[in-house]
Amino acid sequence: MNKPLNNKNARPDPWAVYQDIIARDRHPTPPDLLEAGKDDLGLLSSGREMYTSPAFHRLELERLWSRVWQFACREEEIESPGDVAVYELGDWSFLIVRAEDNTIKAYYNSCTHRGTKLASSSTHLQKIRCPYHGFTWNLNGSINKVPSSWDFPQVSEETHRLQEVRVGTWGGFVFINLDPEAPSLEEYIENLPGQLAVVDFENLYVAGYYRKILQSNWKGSIEAFLEAFHVAETHPQTINFSDEQSTQYDILGRHTSRFLQPVGIASASLGEKLSEQQIFNSMFAEIMRQTTEAPSLPEGMTARQFMADTTRAQLTEAGRDVAGLSDAELVDAMQYTLFPNMVLFRSTGFPVVYRFRPNKHDPDSSIFDMLILKPVPAGQARPVPAEPVEMGDMRYADIPELSDWLGDIYDQDVANLKLLQEGLKAGNTPITLSQYQEIRVRHFHNTLRAYLEQA
Repeated sequence: MNKPLNNKNARPDPWAVYQDIIARDRHPTPPDLLEAGKDDLGLLSSGREMYTSPAFHRLELERLWSRVWQFACREEEIESPGDVAVYELGDWSFLIVRAEDNTIKAYYNSCTHRGTKLASSSTHLQKIRCPYHGFTWNLNGSINKVPSSWDFPQVSEETHRLQEVRVGTWGGFVFINLDPEAPSLEEYIENLPGQLAVVDFENLYVAGYYRKILQSNWKGSIEAFLEAFHVAETHPQTINFSDEQSTQYDILGRHTSRFLQPVGIASASLGEKLSEQQIFNSMFAEIMRQTTEAPSLPEGMTARQFMADTTRAQLTEAGRDVAGLSDAELVDAMQYTLFPNMVLFRSTGFPVVYRFRPNKHDPDSSIFDMLILKPVPAGQARPVPAEPVEMGDMRYADIPELSDWLGDIYDQDVANLKLLQEGLKAGNTPITLSQYQEIRVRHFHNTLRAYLEQA
């Protein structure tokens, strides 16, 4: 019988640690952040083949991606009738279209005559026309023109209109689902709208849009962002002012989860207690990128409180109404996940949304889309959304819409992923997850298995 490690530093109630921190904040914390889950998902291991096997990859396309709601584009990308966004996954390609009556439609990007792809990139169209033989459809999917119609007695509106897939919207995001029997989007996203209502995603615009091919399976890619356990090793420049061990992890529903990571608190992994001035000095040097000496904190002021007050003042000066936000929402990393591949933030310091997708049929790579969202300026028209930038070898630290310190964080994260994928193939021990700090990864695996076990 295997003997477990003797863990002398075990925390009796890890959920309580973050709650103790926010209880000391000056501005009241909203009720939903005062809730802490008590889920125990066991200690089941996972096989490496889920990240490396082409057969597993094909099974996911068949039983997972064909059944889940997935973020396809932003509404602002198809603002006017005739605007078309192309969304692709595996061999599938879809047209997300703003129709003549201003409704949003989604179609398979395939001619119903001989199957030709109708559009290769996002565009604007008066009609949807096949470039091969000229079959044409209206924006609502109905047939507009059949060349030599006398020669197609078998073609009718019922049989040859564009093949439609289900569409749903929330927060300015457009979702599609290939399964006509799947639950509605409203049921699928569970309590996410309530948790993230304060962000007001609908009134944000895409200020930056960056796409990178990662050398890792899509699951390994998103899992790198589901836990803070890696922070001390991967981002050591942050541990003087960010405590990964005090992060709270909550399973919110079948498809949703979150973590709440405190900032302005030194990491417990340091093994020593830093003064509030030392914590602030590190924040000043890393986040603010100042080479001068940090100012002295006012007597009795914590580094966390100073950061919250400073952020509140800066956002107010910039015209943002943050009077109703708690200190935690201003400084902490509050990250939410919508299964299978979407990550959103509630905190003001992380204006990003992530989307991870398989890269065609390659289990060893994935597509990582990062959208940088900013508030629509008060009294101004919504800015034109940024076009996707194919990053190639470009670093995240070079993205102008990201702060320098945050860009460095992403570069460090991405550097791990190629090593992860290579290492997964180099051995055969099972994937071992911690009981608490990696509970969101375990929840992700459990939900994935449930979909794959459906015939």
